[in-house]
Amino acid sequence: MQTNDFNLDDFGIYEGISETIVTTTKGWTPNAAPMGIIRKKDKAFIRLFKGSTTYENVVSSKMLVANISNDPLLFALSTFTDLEDEYFQSISFDGLTISSLKEAQSWVLFECVNTKLTSEAFVAEIVPKRAHINRCIIKAANRAFFSVIEACVHATRYKLTGDDKYLKLIKAYGDIVEKCGGEAEKDAMHIIYECL
Repeated sequence: MQTNDFNLDDFGIYEGISETIVTTTKGWTPNAAPMGIIRKKDKAFIRLFKGSTTYENVVSSKMLVANISNDPLLFALSTFTDLEDEYFQSISFDGLTISSLKEAQSWVLFECVNTKLTSEAFVAEIVPKRAHINRCIIKAANRAFFSVIEACVHATRYKLTGDDKYLKLIKAYGDIVEKCGGEAEKDAMHIIYECL
């Protein structure tokens, strides 16, 4: 389903911070990384900190695709590795080639407007330009999936700072995954532990 009517709720992006996997493209090379989309009422925003491929690509193109996924492995892999080309699909839109994730439940192409570039970050309001639903998956909330997301966040902070407090948090979330998770969540935690 494609639409020009962009009720972001319909595509899985709700008020607050929605955890997505953002895809960007530089030339013919796609990139994927987890990123929170900030939504306040009917407006959406991003905040990207310097030093990542996603930052460079978005500052250059002012475009990004927010992919909605409940796959814990995809979150762990895109946090710590460069996804292989087989994970992506290319889409043409207004003369641009964009990339989304093949396995995403849905995706929204955003354009950055009202941008602000500081010494530390790129901040922008993002406006939806195109959206697509691949499939609807009904899945109950699982504490292990959310624990994988939190562990990914703390693992990136640990890699940036080396502060042991993040290792303790990762371990606490890992314990929840062991108690509540299925095979995919447990495999995702193994990826996180291996990348520390």
